[in-house]
Amino acid sequence: MKITKETICCISIAERPGNFGATIFNAVFQKLGMDYIYKPFKLIPGHLDEVTKSIKALGIRGCGVSMPHKSEILKYVDSVDGLAQKIGAANTVVNDKGVLKAYNTDCAGAMKALAEIFPMKGKSAHIVGAGGAARAIIVALQEAGASRISISNRDDARAREIAKHFGIEYCSSKEREARKSDLLVNATPVGMTPDINDTPVDLAELSNYSAVMDVVVSPFYTKLVTEAKNKGLTTIPGYRMALYQASVQYELYTGEPAPMDLMLEEMKKTTS
Repeated sequence: MKITKETICCISIAERPGNFGATIFNAVFQKLGMDYIYKPFKLIPGHLDEVTKSIKALGIRGCGVSMPHKSEILKYVDSVDGLAQKIGAANTVVNDKGVLKAYNTDCAGAMKALAEIFPMKGKSAHIVGAGGAARAIIVALQEAGASRISISNRDDARAREIAKHFGIEYCSSKEREARKSDLLVNATPVGMTPDINDTPVDLAELSNYSAVMDVVVSPFYTKLVTEAKNKGLTTIPGYRMALYQASVQYELYTGEPAPMDLMLEEMKKTTS
């Protein structure tokens, strides 16, 4: 891949940057012969304002945003997409001729995955976790017409705060053991490589649900998803949401339809 002054640059900023997004995007750009590159950066705390100014000054096309910067970034952009505004966080910034607009493609990815596999209109859901992923999924569920949404978390105070903010039900972990919902969502990193034998709930609780959604992308199929599938539940592995959110980013950055099959192929290589 030849990089020149014409090459369009996309970046990502994170407290602990990884290679997941860069590996997928750069592989796709190269295979399609697109004159784009994607480079992750570690952001020094307290410099988010300078970063957004640099995106404009250097003509950087797009920027992926990871925690803990997803909420603060909203202060420094020119406009905020409706979903990102509702969530109070963004994971993507697009530079359109010097105008920075923030989006939340995590939410868009969750909405697409749910619509494809387990449409939520009139159904109930319980979310485990109270971080950025949980916030995005709550809005995705609300947009999809879920009838009831509840949340639990190891940190009860955070779960109560999010429940109040989004107008959903708080549920303690103990109460969750007997609660029945259509969908269980793991919005925590529990079960991620290398701790692949961990699950966010006791597996006996799976009998309370008809479907399970996970946000963990490595391994491709977590223990939670595997056990749910073995019990006959509908499953939405983490890679589905990741694939769709990445495809929305790709379309925002390039203006072209996302090559879904190619992106999934590269994602499998990255998480294997």
